[in-house]
Amino acid sequence: MPARLTIPAKTLKASPVPRAPSEVAPASAGKKRRKVGGMTLDVNLKVDSPKIREMERAAFKRRGFKWAMGLILFICLGALLKITVREAFLKNPQFSLKQVVVRTEGPVTAERIVRTSALTHGMNLLTVNMREIQGRIMTLPAVRSVKINRDYEGRLTIVVKQRQPVAWIELPKLGMKSRQPEIGHFIDAEGVTFPCEVVTEAYDALPVIRHETLAHNTSGEAMTDLSIKSALHLLGELQQREEKQGLLKLYQIDIQKPWSLTASMGAVDPKLRSQFIFGVDDLDDQLARLDRIWLEALHREWKIETLNLLVQKNLPIIFREPPNLEGLQDPVTASLSPHPSSPAAPTSVR
Repeated sequence: MPARLTIPAKTLKASPVPRAPSEVAPASAGKKRRKVGGMTLDVNLKVDSPKIREMERAAFKRRGFKWAMGLILFICLGALLKITVREAFLKNPQFSLKQVVVRTEGPVTAERIVRTSALTHGMNLLTVNMREIQGRIMTLPAVRSVKINRDYEGRLTIVVKQRQPVAWIELPKLGMKSRQPEIGHFIDAEGVTFPCEVVTEAYDALPVIRHETLAHNTSGEAMTDLSIKSALHLLGELQQREEKQGLLKLYQIDIQKPWSLTASMGAVDPKLRSQFIFGVDDLDDQLARLDRIWLEALHREWKIETLNLLVQKNLPIIFREPPNLEGLQDPVTASLSPHPSSPAAPTSVR
């Protein structure tokens, strides 16, 4: 019987079965993939042995030592810099405060300004807070502006611009009286009030604005009362006429009623002063009438006791002596006519 030869089938290479991405094992740490021929091998380059661990510990100690030395050096340099700054600047007598120069003019004294600034001898000029000092001085009601300069030679210069008073302000309901320190108050051209510390000869000669009924005032702020504003305007106009036209000197403006102002002018003795009555409104028209009457008064040597300028025609006027009214041509003064009276008594004319 013929023999049967069995030939084994050729072994076929099975194709790889694709796997999901989650089933692919990641490369382990310390391994490096290397491709050899048609195969990819994972080569572990991290060798763990007692010798290597000892070498790693020694390297870590060296790095720690370097970091520690760097930190110590940094601290030493910082301390040295701090000492240098303190000795060269902060404790240097060249930068310590030795003198405070105050340049100002007004009711607030230089001593008061220095006390308010809270500056002390020996303060370091490098660390002085200029804005804080300026803020303290600005709390004074009479101060308008402050400038501070330092020259790093122990001197600090403070330039203070103060409000200039134009009159005393008297408010009986608030106990404010003129020509008295502490309780006396000034008022400037803008209507801002501020207290008086020292009464000088120049301040004593200022006129007075007296308001009988006003019961509120805040130092350092402008007054909003209409009568006060009109009184300030009237004060300025009368003082200009005193210089240019020889008008009587103004001593006081009384505000007894909210619609009228009474200006006392002339003599130092209140009993001998002339009284000029103005309305709060339309002051310019009233001043124009005053100008025309005053020209006649100078020419005819009238001695006026009371003149009411509130009315526009037939102005009520009282003379201390019988006036000369002959030949009046001005429309305002032509309407004046003397009333019968004895020569010694005051003459009332309209």
